[in-house]
Amino acid sequence: MTVFNGKTGEEMDTVDYDPARYDDGLMWGDYAMARIEPGNRVDRFLSGVAYLDGKKPYAVFARGYYTRAVIATYSWDGKNIRQQWKADSGWTPMDNPFDAGPHGTPGENQEYASLTTQGAHSLAAADVDGDGKHEIVYGSSTLDHDGSLLYSSSDVMPPESAAPGDIAGLGHGDALHVTDIDPNRPGKEIFMVHEGGPWAPYGYALRDAATGEVIFGEYTGRDTGRGMVGDVDPESEGLETWAAGLYTADGERISDAQPGTNMNIKWAANMTTQIIDGSGNDTPEIHDWQQGRILTAEGTRTNNGTKGNPSLVADIFGDWREELLLRTADSSSIRIYMSTEVTDHKLYTLMHDAQYRTGIAWQNTAYNQPAYTSFYLGSDIDWSTVPQPDISMPGQLSVLQNKTEAFVTNGELTNPLAKQLANTLNKAINHAEKGSEKNTVKFLEKFQTQLTKENMQEYISSQAKRELLYQVDLLLH
Repeated sequence: MTVFNGKTGEEMDTVDYDPARYDDGLMWGDYAMARIEPGNRVDRFLSGVAYLDGKKPYAVFARGYYTRAVIATYSWDGKNIRQQWKADSGWTPMDNPFDAGPHGTPGENQEYASLTTQGAHSLAAADVDGDGKHEIVYGSSTLDHDGSLLYSSSDVMPPESAAPGDIAGLGHGDALHVTDIDPNRPGKEIFMVHEGGPWAPYGYALRDAATGEVIFGEYTGRDTGRGMVGDVDPESEGLETWAAGLYTADGERISDAQPGTNMNIKWAANMTTQIIDGSGNDTPEIHDWQQGRILTAEGTRTNNGTKGNPSLVADIFGDWREELLLRTADSSSIRIYMSTEVTDHKLYTLMHDAQYRTGIAWQNTAYNQPAYTSFYLGSDIDWSTVPQPDISMPGQLSVLQNKTEAFVTNGELTNPLAKQLANTLNKAINHAEKGSEKNTVKFLEKFQTQLTKENMQEYISSQAKRELLYQVDLLLH
């Protein structure tokens, strides 16, 4: 793994990927199953970002989730890549690597033995235990911020399964969602589907994110390959979950029918959740569970044949609603769609929430999954539970200065007001650089007063005045 200087392309530091491939999959079980697949389980990679200390981001890289599983985290100090910690299940024991069933078998490293076969086709970073630091939700297992194993979820196999009464891990799955799904319960929940079939206790399950204990779920006896969460029924409290029918957040069945499962999007003015459909050569659409189709993205395509994932779903423009990024049908450009519904709900950009921001970083890892906030976000939101982020925006002073200079250049701001504003702003910037918040605010307020003086209005256009007042008001607040 290499970090390059973005400006010059110079190699700044390189470390070996950990763990190394070792072989083409013999030790990872790629010759042991019904299908001989060298390069399959050995080359299952995941990556992401997590605020492991609650202050700065760390890189997360992982290899393997069917048999051996290894998760390693790294810091970057501007010069060196350093491994923070590593969790390794160890090899899955096999008497004969050409005739074995290594799935579900614990690894040789006792500390992390239960990580085997628990990983998903994605991971998530979230503070599940309330200590202000991100854990790594690795499928049916969760690693604490310091790399220790927080838990590895398991349960009793039901009577109709292949091993009634045995304790088995919840196992591998294709979809994973972590957020506050049920606002009536403390903490966060995890909704996951599982593909173990008759060898897994559940086909899908909602579990407590802090303890890994199953809240509700269903044994399906088959590979349950898709599942999703979202507020699609505003009449029900919390987010709904669906994989084999639609359920409320507390496990009450609403309907045998269910919305799509490819990707969700926070699009509507009332804070409900919508679904993106359209795979292969189909035209992508956004559907509301109650209103039907609300957007047809003509001339665009999603990026794969079965799951219909867009290029990205993220709040990139700064309100709390997400934008839809799609490639054009000829792959020559990217189109960005944004909701035009007028809303009376006001919330900071979702990117200010660290869990959501890291979710965007790993959204396109392996099987694309939606990003979620660390708090409950739905049509029945309790605003008193929404955290207020500690936001620092030193760059906004430069924005104000650049806008002021631009209006001078185009003639919308002239002397003597232009000179007064420039002097006042320079003093605000100098005090900000010295760390004096009190004096910075003092001169920003003076800047604001100068903009509104009646005897100076002939020296500034109404548009310039409006924009500069908005920028200085943003800084002061």
